[in-house]
Amino acid sequence: MQLDISPEQAVQDFLAEREGEVSKASHRNYKYALEEFVRFCDEHSIESVTDLHGYHLKKFKLRRRGQGIKEVTLKNNLSTLRVFLRWCEQAELVDQGFSELVQLPDLNYEERVSETVLSLDRVEDILDYYYKFEYATRRHAVFQLMWHTCFRMGTTVALDLNDYLSNRKQMKVRHRPDTGTPLKNGTEAERVVNLSERVTDVLDDYIQVQRHEKTDEHGREPLFTTHHGRLSKTALRKNFYGITRPCKVTGNCPHDRCIEECEAAIRKKSASRCPSSRSPHPVRRAAITYHLNRDWPSEKISERANVSVDVLDEHYDSRTEGERAKTRKQYLDNL
Repeated sequence: MQLDISPEQAVQDFLAEREGEVSKASHRNYKYALEEFVRFCDEHSIESVTDLHGYHLKKFKLRRRGQGIKEVTLKNNLSTLRVFLRWCEQAELVDQGFSELVQLPDLNYEERVSETVLSLDRVEDILDYYYKFEYATRRHAVFQLMWHTCFRMGTTVALDLNDYLSNRKQMKVRHRPDTGTPLKNGTEAERVVNLSERVTDVLDDYIQVQRHEKTDEHGREPLFTTHHGRLSKTALRKNFYGITRPCKVTGNCPHDRCIEECEAAIRKKSASRCPSSRSPHPVRRAAITYHLNRDWPSEKISERANVSVDVLDEHYDSRTEGERAKTRKQYLDNL
């Protein structure tokens, strides 16, 4: 016998159970998407989860699409709804298989790629700029490390000074939720990543000359520091917006703006308003694509970047069809 539980109560119970099992970011995304579903149920007088019908799922999909969200956002919302309904199946609130009635939209390649990738030419321009004008600054060390390792923002700001093994040319990645630096995938994200000599040279010089000797509120020594302590994600993101402005590194504007009068060019706080500026995530995607084009197997990049092969192929592999075919041909030639 199925219980008479309201959609709102079921969502609250689902979120309570998943808290601690998923990252805070994933939990927030679950909460946002399911709040929309609860509102939909209220508007359609659906008082019990057992009253849900496949037609309601169709109507919810049409409602969200009608609100003008992107197709990739719609797919993510419906994926969350499907996860919630599977939980309802396990709780015996709905019939087994009901979650499969949620149909996800098919996305084309452009829709799957949620953010524009930073081109290799622009990355090389940025690194050339750092080597010439800001060598071994914290901004240089962070950008070079993230490009080389495909690290996430959260991974980068979580690093401590003793995580860096200069003599071994390695970086340890550790999940430390109790002292303020959890990793997205928890302990499964822990790993040791090999570094190139070029990267270790920059890190060594940064630590010796530029790094502020700071400890955080937990008594740890962060690798990347500001005058106030550990580098924050907000500050890191602002740094990336600033350095990925073309005018910053080349002196030219691809948008035909007058640089001297452009607010995005003259105000660091407004750097994100430049159409060509990028957050760290597109740089991570570009770095993964760069590794793939250099014939790294997906499984190895998966380990290095801490992302599953399926997710890597779906969301991070930004190679053109020609680039993919070239890679496949190289493997074919070895048969």
